[in-house]
Formats: sequence, C-alpha cells, structure tokens
Amino acid sequence: MLQKNVPSFSQNKSLPLDEWVKSLDADDDTLNKNFDTIVNILQRTDTAIVFRTLNELEKKGASKGPYFQVRIKHLRATMLWKIRDKAAKDSIIQLMKPALQQAYAINDEYLIATVSWWYGETMFFCNQIELSTMYCLNAVEILDKKGITAESHKYQFLGELFYLTRDLDKGIYYIRRSIKNEKDTSRDARVNTMSRWNTIALCWRKIGNYDSAFHYFDVAMQMANALNSEVWKGIISGNKGYTYFLQKKYDIAKPLLEFDYRTSKQHDEIANAAHALQMIARLNLMQGKKDSALLQVKEALRMLQQQPQPLPYFLQDLYYATADVYRVLGNSDSFYHYSQLYNNLHDSIERAVANSRLEIARLRLDNQSNVSEIRDLQKEKEAEIQERNYIIAAIVFVAIVGLLIINRQRLKSRFNRQLAFQQKVAAENELTAAKVQLDMFTQSIIEKTRVIEQLEQQVATKPFTDEQQQLASELSRQTILTEEEWEKFKTLFGKIYPGFFLKLKEMVPDITVAEQRMAALIRLHLNTKQMASMLGISTDSVYKIRQRLRKRLQLDDELATETFLTKI
Repeated sequence: MLQKNVPSFSQNKSLPLDEWVKSLDADDDTLNKNFDTIVNILQRTDTAIVFRTLNELEKKGASKGPYFQVRIKHLRATMLWKIRDKAAKDSIIQLMKPALQQAYAINDEYLIATVSWWYGETMFFCNQIELSTMYCLNAVEILDKKGITAESHKYQFLGELFYLTRDLDKGIYYIRRSIKNEKDTSRDARVNTMSRWNTIALCWRKIGNYDSAFHYFDVAMQMANALNSEVWKGIISGNKGYTYFLQKKYDIAKPLLEFDYRTSKQHDEIANAAHALQMIARLNLMQGKKDSALLQVKEALRMLQQQPQPLPYFLQDLYYATADVYRVLGNSDSFYHYSQLYNNLHDSIERAVANSRLEIARLRLDNQSNVSEIRDLQKEKEAEIQERNYIIAAIVFVAIVGLLIINRQRLKSRFNRQLAFQQKVAAENELTAAKVQLDMFTQSIIEKTRVIEQLEQQVATKPFTDEQQQLASELSRQTILTEEEWEKFKTLFGKIYPGFFLKLKEMVPDITVAEQRMAALIRLHLNTKQMASMLGISTDSVYKIRQRLRKRLQLDDELATETFLTKI
C-alpha cells in the first residue's frame, strides 16, 4: 500500500503551482484557456491529492487579485463536480455565488459569461432548472452583446431549457440559432441537427400550430432518411402520428404510431415505445377493441416501470389512457385509481412549469438587482479611493511648497545679514501667511474627512435594493403624457402597490383619471416639480388637481392626504 501511495503523495510537488497562480490571475485570458489546461491536468491527477493541491494553490495566491479569487473558486467547484457529481451540489452553490459576485465587481463580461455558463449547465444536471435557465441565458446574452457567436451547443441547450419550461417562442428562437451556427458536418452533428428540427416541431405542436409542426417534422424526416436512421424514422413518425391524433385524423395516426412502436422497441427506446403503445391503445378503444386496448396499456405500464426515471409527460399520458380503458370496461376502482394518478401527476407537472417560469423571472430580477448594487458599491469605493488620493497629493504638494519657502528664507538670511531686520519681518510675514494657508488647508482636510466619514456611514447603513425600490425608481423617471404611458405606469405601479387603484375606486367611485394619476404620484412621495414634469403640466395645475383630490377624499390638508394614500 505504501509503495503505491508514496508516488501519489508526491505528485503535487511536481505541479507548477506558481505558474498556475499567475495563469489564474491573468486578466487577458478571455477564452479561459489557462483554466481549462489546469482542469485537464487535475483530472489526470490522483483524486486523493486534488483538493490538497487546490488548498496549496489557494494559499500561494492568497494575496493575488480578484481574477485569481474568482477562478480558484470556479476551479474548486469544477473538481467537486467531476469527483463527487450531484452530491456536491450545495458546496458548488456556496462557491459559485461569491465567485459570480466578484466577477461582476470586476465587470469583466468574458469572465462573467464563462462562470455563468458553467454554473448554469451544472445546475441543470442537479435538477435546478430555474437556476440553470437564468445563468445560461445571462451567459448567452453577454456573448451576444459582445458580438461573440456562442457555440452551437449553447444555443441548443438554452433552447431545450425553454422548451422544458414552455417558453416555446424562445425555445424555437435559440434552437434555430444552434442549427444556423453548427459548423460540424460529421454524422453525429447531423443527427444532432435532425433532433433540433424535431424539437422545433414539438414546440410548434405545443403552441397548436400543426402546419408548422408537420413542416419541421418533414425536415427532420428528410434528414433521418438521408442518414438512414431507423430509430429516428420511428420517433419522428410517432410524433407525426400523435399530431394527427390531436387533429382527430385517427386513420392516418395509427400506422405511424405502430411503426414508431415497432422501431423504438427494436432499438431499445423503451420509453418512446411505451408512449406510442398507449396511443395505439387509445385508438383501439375508440374502435371498440377493448381487450386489445387493455393488454396494450398494461404492456406500456410494464415497459415504463422498467425505466429508472420515466418521463413525467409519458407517464401522465399513460395514466390517462389506462383510466380511459378501465372506464369503458366498467371497472370503477381501477378507473378511479388511474384517474387519481393522472390528476396528481398532471397537476404536479403544470404547477412545476408555472412555478419554473415565475421563479426564472424572479431570479433574473434579483440577479439584476444584485449586480446593480455590486456595481454601485464598486463605483462608490473607487470614488472614495480617488478622493483620498487627491487629498494625499494635495498634502504632499503643500508640504513641498512649505519646504521650498523655508529653504528660501534660510538662503535670504545667509546672504543678506545686513538687512536682518527687514528680512526677519519679511520672513515672519511669510511664515504667518504659510501658517494661515496651512491652517486653512488643514481645516479643509478635516472637513473633507468628515464628509468621507459621513459617506461611509451612509454606505454602511444603506438598505439593500429590492424589487420594489428598483421599480419605484423606474416609476419616478416615467412620463405620463399618453394613454399608453399611463397604462405602462399603472402596470409598474401595480407591482409595487397591488390593488391600489382598485381600493381607490371603491372608496371614490367617480374619481377621475387625472385624480388617480395624482394619487399615485403622491403615494410615490414625489415633489410638485417632479409631478409637473411627469404629467407635462404646470406646477399650478398640479396644485389644483391636488386640491380637487383632497376635497374628493374629504381630507383637511396635504399631509393628511399623503398619509391617507400611503395606508391604501
């Protein structure tokens, strides 16, 4: 055992850790090549010493800049994933969140895109679909903004994420981009492109545009024929058959589904074969072949139960078909059992999809808010450092001037002793003036220092920006000159103060639109000039509308009006 392990223990001594520290700290490695090289080396290193090597690497780079700090966290997360896989999910999240925050503080968009993509892709395999979608989308949007065409597989991955969350228009958009950007002409790449066309067709089918769905199924089928891929011929035929079923063209659907069932079963695509078989059972049930339908749903259940993780959509459809068979056969217990299974799974799927889309939107908003806050704090910090440097430079300048003045006086005293009295008076006057200047400058420095301390206290006590503060800030910059702008304003306002206008209308049924607008601006605590600017009217008009509103609400003064509206 010692003979085997001693060489392993000594492996990290031969690794160029000092060079790695420099590589990870480089600010010009936009393609992350240095990082990838280190990952490849560590993958070939004995896992028993990988994390010890990372600890040594982190110690050596402890004094390095933010690029190193971001990449060492990313490197540790990468090796955790490669060694422990999904079991390392929580540890990876704890590493990647601060890594991304530091990347945003640096404001290096190449680094942000690289770290975001890896994090998003990894979270997908940890079943964190919402996190995956947000970070992968962030990465691709950054690359698009920089004019860098992302790799084809990135667009495909993002498109399939949107397909899963039923954001179908975006799914179609990104999968089409993946096809357009595909440069590989190998057979595997063409099979992948065929799969992409099939996914686009599935998106159109979910949208309900069957003509477009058939068009793209035909494009995929042409590629399947050219590649002579029997399994894909079966899958695409089954997808077309299901589409014909949705159109109630049962005679056309059935042979396509039967071909899919035979081909998928022959090529061990068991889940797909089971799905096709339950569709055939439903068609047989419509034709009065109850016994055949029963045997087929039982066989489909058996086939799906062999799968370690059957697709929820396939299982949902199978429960529905099985319940329908038992309903026709008059077996109420089995019908109720499978109906319950179907309803529970269907509700779970729909709830998960709806929650996913809401969660993605929330995560995107939170991420943007955090990014804005990080960058604002970074700007404030840079401004403070710049002001401090100016103060130091000014102190040094005054000190030099003071030394020059003193030296000049000494020279005058040495060479003009006969004019000692006059020189002494002049020196005292100049010294007094210098002291006054120095006192004034010192007082200025004290005042500036006090201002800096106040700024630091304000930064320290500044509340974190949340969604409502961000939206309120946006509202205060709006103009309400047209009906379209008023509707946009109401939508944003409603996100912060839901039910405000409804409650106001209930209290004052005949309240005018102008008074509603004024009530909303008062609720936002805007001053008269801001209100006039937003509404495109004079300040006198603002006073008049406020007075009418106060009378409408039967309140005594402006303060009471503002207090009343704040409580709605």
